[in-house]
Amino acid sequence: MASPWKHPDSGIYYHRVGVPKDIRDQIGKSVIKYSLNTRDFTEAKRLFASHYADTQALFQQARNRTTLSTKDIETLAQRWLQAAVDSMEEAGDFENYLADFGGNITDASSLISDALEKGYKAQLRLVRYHVDTVLSDNNVLLTEGSDEYKALTGRICWRLMELSKIAQDRFYGNWKSAPEVAQRLSDHKLGTEKTKLNYKPLSVMVDDFTKYKTDRGDWSGKTLRDPVSVYEQFIEYIGADVDPHTITRDQLRDFVALLHQLPQRYTIIPRLKNKSLEKLVEIAADEELPLLSPTTVKKKFVFIKSLFSHAEQEEWVDKNRATGITVPKGKSKKRVPYRPEELQAIFDETRDAERPSDYWSPRISLATGMRSNEILQLTKADVQQANGVWFLDVNTDTDDETGKDKKAKTDNSQRKVPVPQVLIDAGFLAYVESIKEGRLFPCVALAAADGTYSFTYSKRFNPMLKRLGLKPSQDEMIIRDFHSFRHTFRSNARAYGIAKENAELIGGWKSQNDRTAGDNYGLHYDAFIAELKVNADKIDYSDITF
Repeated sequence: MASPWKHPDSGIYYHRVGVPKDIRDQIGKSVIKYSLNTRDFTEAKRLFASHYADTQALFQQARNRTTLSTKDIETLAQRWLQAAVDSMEEAGDFENYLADFGGNITDASSLISDALEKGYKAQLRLVRYHVDTVLSDNNVLLTEGSDEYKALTGRICWRLMELSKIAQDRFYGNWKSAPEVAQRLSDHKLGTEKTKLNYKPLSVMVDDFTKYKTDRGDWSGKTLRDPVSVYEQFIEYIGADVDPHTITRDQLRDFVALLHQLPQRYTIIPRLKNKSLEKLVEIAADEELPLLSPTTVKKKFVFIKSLFSHAEQEEWVDKNRATGITVPKGKSKKRVPYRPEELQAIFDETRDAERPSDYWSPRISLATGMRSNEILQLTKADVQQANGVWFLDVNTDTDDETGKDKKAKTDNSQRKVPVPQVLIDAGFLAYVESIKEGRLFPCVALAAADGTYSFTYSKRFNPMLKRLGLKPSQDEMIIRDFHSFRHTFRSNARAYGIAKENAELIGGWKSQNDRTAGDNYGLHYDAFIAELKVNADKIDYSDITF
């Protein structure tokens, strides 16, 4: 559900919901706000859930412009009377509904009759509070001064007269009397309460959009985990059953502001997993944890924008209210390539590694620009030879170990990567020969978290960078990780005059839509592998000991 708002000074939680612009004139305000009278978040969430549902129903009623029948108005008056009798008898405050004429305590019928005779304004002065209370309690919207509001004011006056007589009986010890109404209507269902939902609730809209994206093959594994995580947080903040039409731009901006307050790596750090948004913000503030970068927040909000863009196209909402909402810019961290001395430190650290993946993964990535998961899912069958040139076949064939298709970040990631001479000289082909069958690096298990090998491998590689003093601090505006090998390869390709087209084919950067005939030739004809190898071998690694 959406979360209650915590007052920054008092710590008391409030129900605070922005009113959509299209119904503000009918509601009479831009924000509906009132105290939940608690500082306990759990209790506030419980209270907020009910109030929030009522608020959404109020918005729906305003849009439907439902009117009240004479029977509905009498029903409201009787509901008020029943609640007032119960409250009065429980508190024993009978005098509040009686008149004192020179010490003679009697009912207030004469005062109420006088107001009924004088008309609406006199009646309103007498029962305005009671009228607004019953409307609020029953989630009914009436404009003050409207015919319906005037009619309800009059009916409440008549029921107040009845309440006063009951108060007099109780004051003098008579507990037998009861409300004298011709027909008990307090349990009657109002016409406004019969309104059926004619919208797709937010949670359903999210599910339908997610299914659309997965069915198209756009999202799977890690690419599915990220948007699902954001949508779960959005639903927690806004509410699962909320009408998407009622979500305001202010609410979307507030959600962006909330994302800015979340701690980094909260989906990975065990003690932060499965915590509510409110709790995550609280922990981050109390412990002064580093927060999500503006770039990360922007990426998360893109999923929200995509959701509403699709919803508008499918006419699930009348308007895309996320359009034009921007994430405040901040300084973005930049991934940097490795310097020769940094590469040497990594290679020295891994030269005698027990796990083959620790030795070969950095070296393969540096020499080819391959991603870590592309390397770690390679099988012996993927190391092939054509026209005397060895190459690595990056594909999405079924992984016999898992029974699932291997992953490729994009369609263009599927390619044939020549094995550079520097890797052959380092003994890569001999290592491949030592593998009987299956994956080259079975020592790295598939991660349950996102279905990749790279996730598991990063748990070893990143701590090594930290030990070597190569991991940037939080204050530095740079990123140095395994992916930096890929950046290093591209920098080397430029430095050693490798044609951009060839470098992109080796690394899998070329856009699928921008492929030329030459690009496709390189993909489908083994003869082109020789040219790619010649290019890859242009890079001089003589200043590094592999």
